[in-house]
Amino acid sequence: MKPDSSILPKLWNVPDAIRNRLGREAGPQRAMLEEDHLLIILHQIPGPDEHTRRPALFWRSPSAEWRSSLGGGGVAGLQELLKSYDERLVELEEAENKAVSAVEYHTILERLAPVLRSSRGLHRALQQARELLKSEPALINFRDQAAAIERNADLLLQDAQFGLNFTVARQAETQAATAQQMAATAHRLNLLAALFLPLTALASVFGMEVPKPFQESPFTFWIICLAGLFVGGALWLMLRRRAS
Repeated sequence: MKPDSSILPKLWNVPDAIRNRLGREAGPQRAMLEEDHLLIILHQIPGPDEHTRRPALFWRSPSAEWRSSLGGGGVAGLQELLKSYDERLVELEEAENKAVSAVEYHTILERLAPVLRSSRGLHRALQQARELLKSEPALINFRDQAAAIERNADLLLQDAQFGLNFTVARQAETQAATAQQMAATAHRLNLLAALFLPLTALASVFGMEVPKPFQESPFTFWIICLAGLFVGGALWLMLRRRAS
């Protein structure tokens, strides 16, 4: 019993043994061979936020005639599909070479991930087609091209991940150096505060009300200064020893 609808074009004279195995969705990329009819189900190159895979069907009849659901000749259509994968990878590689921030690397990875997944299915389906129909020499070149696409996508993904990790590590190193510099500056301010705070405190205390015996002595000012500096210096030395 045939399904109510199929992704196969109605004008294709495909055996029912193949047509009955297909439904409304393309499903995984794969190849089928029945009665010397070869059907290769591939996916068009996906976008970053594209959840529905658009099918690309290629049918080879027993008379070695190729047809494609993308229009044009079957062999030429398959070659154009592989070319679109290559062009997308070149575009992403150029973007990866120009990327300098974590956001740019994340955008590249987001666009590259579905291409890599689809290229793996592409290679697997063409390898399966080659094993099913060894009498078609064109499938060897298509399979090899798909293998190269998968390898290039995998290498580009690794480069983008390395670039992202390096960018994050460099930013973390910069932040750590900035934090260390701020801590050193704060420590210097603490030392200055430790040196002058006792002097300021003593001057404030004696400035409000100085006992009469000290008011008549000309050395009162210097005594207060020396006492404040002595206490501040002792506190400064103590903080410095603890910091070291």
